[in-house]
Amino acid sequence: MQKINLEEAPANSELEVLDIDAGHFAYKRLIAMGIHPGDKLKKFNDSSWGPVLVQNITLNSSKIAIGRRLAQKILVSYENT
Repeated sequence: MQKINLEEAPANSELEVLDIDAGHFAYKRLIAMGIHPGDKLKKFNDSSWGPVLVQNITLNSSKIAIGRRLAQKILVSYENT
């Protein structure tokens, strides 16, 4: 099991949110977007520019775009296959 931030995580893999290492306002913004510690996410893109496109599998939500600076604050784990 690898621990990494959301921006660096590989595309098309199932990720689990371990922690959100952000300030009060960034934390509240991520919670409002539907990203919570313990949730399972799927990351769709793996480019070096633009926002990170994810879907919360736990809540079966729509795809959302998260800015790269905000994505760096989300600590996730994934199975290295």
